Amino acid sequence: MLRNCRNGAAIMITVAAVAGADGPWPWSGSYVNQTVQVLLVGDINVQKRADPAGVFQHVRDTLNQADLVYGNLEGLLVKSEGPDKDIPDKSGWQHIGPDAVRALKAGNIAVVGVANNVAYGGDNIRKSIAVLDANHVLHTGGGANLDQAHQPAIVTRKGTRFGFLQYTAKWYLEDHQIATATEPGVARILSSDGITVDPGDLNRLREDIRRLRPLVDVLIVTSHNRDGLAGRPNASAPASAESRPARPEDLVSPIVLGKRFSQAEPYEKELAHAAIDAGADLVYGHGSHVLQGVEVYRDKPILYCVGNFAMDWVRMRPNREGMAIRLVADGRKLLRVSFVPTSRDDENNVVMLDPNSGEGEQLVQKVKSLSTAPLRIDGREVVLLERAGASGGN
Repeated sequence: MLRNCRNGAAIMITVAAVAGADGPWPWSGSYVNQTVQVLLVGDINVQKRADPAGVFQHVRDTLNQADLVYGNLEGLLVKSEGPDKDIPDKSGWQHIGPDAVRALKAGNIAVVGVANNVAYGGDNIRKSIAVLDANHVLHTGGGANLDQAHQPAIVTRKGTRFGFLQYTAKWYLEDHQIATATEPGVARILSSDGITVDPGDLNRLREDIRRLRPLVDVLIVTSHNRDGLAGRPNASAPASAESRPARPEDLVSPIVLGKRFSQAEPYEKELAHAAIDAGADLVYGHGSHVLQGVEVYRDKPILYCVGNFAMDWVRMRPNREGMAIRLVADGRKLLRVSFVPTSRDDENNVVMLDPNSGEGEQLVQKVKSLSTAPLRIDGREVVLLERAGASGGN
């Protein structure tokens, strides 16, 4: 059955971003009423807040103005047993708890992907999905067995049908995370070397897309990336940059992400191209916690990693870069695909950044340096793809 990413100057930049982001973001372009505006975001991890909805206080109007919002649910909606216990091989990790669904509802996040490395434990995955179902949040990438984990999420807005599929290329213990014919878990894409994708997994991806294609107008594939391990010795299986620390204080120590995390691995390109060849309209990634490059392949957009969006996990808080992708769809046609860089303020709440100046401009320059596709700034968004039928201007 189908289921419907301190110094004084930095503080000034953040304050300016917040001041401009409390109302709806000033998107460019004029579109007729039947067009659908969709926002796609990266990792969403909201925890240990008296008011989980507060994480979106600066972007709530923007999220709620969209017709549809999708993101990666970076955590399970089950009670935590404590750091170093929820995922034994991920030091300091804690499940985000059922209250995090309040943030999803407040942020108009109607669909989430659950296939990622922090979906740990079959019973926990099943319980987390039950919380989503009870709150009418659609999901893809996980389920009670292999077939359910590969089921898409389908949602209709203004008569346009959107289909989502999500997979993970990173996990810790397969028998605690990856769905089987009879056991709960998530959908995987295995790349043992960071260069190629397991042929069986690639064929399953193609089949998932081929089954979904006739049922929807816009088909989006998204994946949780490995950690940029290509070329490193002994990178023979999905692994994490967050290895178990020797010292108790490292349960809360920041994880430093080097330049290699910003380099898309060769397998990501194979995965994205295969998805588009099979019928996907857009492919994007998350999980490396930083921005990677973008591409246009066969006139279809690929965004290799969009970084963090909302990220409360204490060890990942210093890594703030991300982007929000905006799609404007008219039936089967994507009129515009653009993005806005994002970060978080001193209270760790999400903010959107002007791509023309300061931190926002720096993030755009980073993406440009990693990309093969030309990018242009239109107002306060960065345009990756635009097709006839869109009109410019505010």
